[in-house]
Amino acid sequence: MADMRVKYGAFFAALSRRFDVVDIYDATLRGLSRYWNALWTYHPSIPVWKEHFFKNVPAFKFRSRQTTAHLKQFRSKADVVLQIGALLNSGCGKECLPLVLYTDNTTRITSRRPESGRLALSHQETERWVSYERELYHGASHIAVRANLVRTSLVNDYGVDGKRISVVGGGVNFSPLPEPAERPLDAPPTVLFIGEEFHRKGGDLLLRTFAQARLHVPNAKLRIVTRGPIPMGYSLENVEVFPSSWNREVIADHYRHADVFVLPSRLETWGDVLLEAMSFAVPCVGVRGQAMEDIIQHEATGLLVDQSQTNDLAGALIRMLSQPAMRKRMGQMARALVEKEFTWDRVVDRLEPALIAAANRPLQD
Repeated sequence: MADMRVKYGAFFAALSRRFDVVDIYDATLRGLSRYWNALWTYHPSIPVWKEHFFKNVPAFKFRSRQTTAHLKQFRSKADVVLQIGALLNSGCGKECLPLVLYTDNTTRITSRRPESGRLALSHQETERWVSYERELYHGASHIAVRANLVRTSLVNDYGVDGKRISVVGGGVNFSPLPEPAERPLDAPPTVLFIGEEFHRKGGDLLLRTFAQARLHVPNAKLRIVTRGPIPMGYSLENVEVFPSSWNREVIADHYRHADVFVLPSRLETWGDVLLEAMSFAVPCVGVRGQAMEDIIQHEATGLLVDQSQTNDLAGALIRMLSQPAMRKRMGQMARALVEKEFTWDRVVDRLEPALIAAANRPLQD
């Protein structure tokens, strides 16, 4: 799938520079199994349908069976399995290679934020899914997570020993890193929002606060990149709406036209778009209490606000839009932070000890 190649292509390349990667297996459901899964999980709300499509026990079992069957042929060729995400369990005890898991969310985190619109499972379905997650987490040799938010959930919600968890972050999905664009001095200050799930990413909150910010900065503009339509009842004055895209050059063009990136998400367990904006030297405004706190350095590379306080978000927007010198300083620091901490090579640096330790664990016969 194109989105997976964008999300993980640079990661696989970084792994290959450090390790001998003998195989990359895509466990995506295909053919009849995919159609049946889509049919019985159907929901008129696309975000809910998408959540239930991926998070249901029959699909978990099917992905696990087909993956473990595929991996058996590599038992004598590889030393460790690196699994991305928790939608299956590619570990199978003594018959399989040691498993290191790299994940960016847990179901318990999602279930505590019903306002995000991602709560697709019933209570019974959630508990059943969590039991499969727990088995995966406790069976893995090691778990690598992107953010401290997820580490805390694994320890408190699933009883995983914190010593078996590493926070390794994530890398920016532009390789090589882009050259930041110099914005014309006379260009109107422009806010950028990219979020396919408009409600979960807080697009409605941004539209409301952008209208307030324009009372102070009348020439400000807002670019929204989302899967529409935009709900009725919001002013779209000085607002441009663009369709979602996985085309890297299209997305890069949006960043080149931005002075500040804003993501007031109701649920965010990482934030790839924040790293992308920072790689273009665009400062970011995000929210506290989520994984963004691992990415944005408040008052240095951007601003963090209370997601429930729209006045905080409006104030941050006004500061950013009315202070070009502050934006430039924060943008330069954001770019430097990406170069230092948020490349996929740096992620592999942090992941390497866990992979080596798991690979050196004797196979059980």
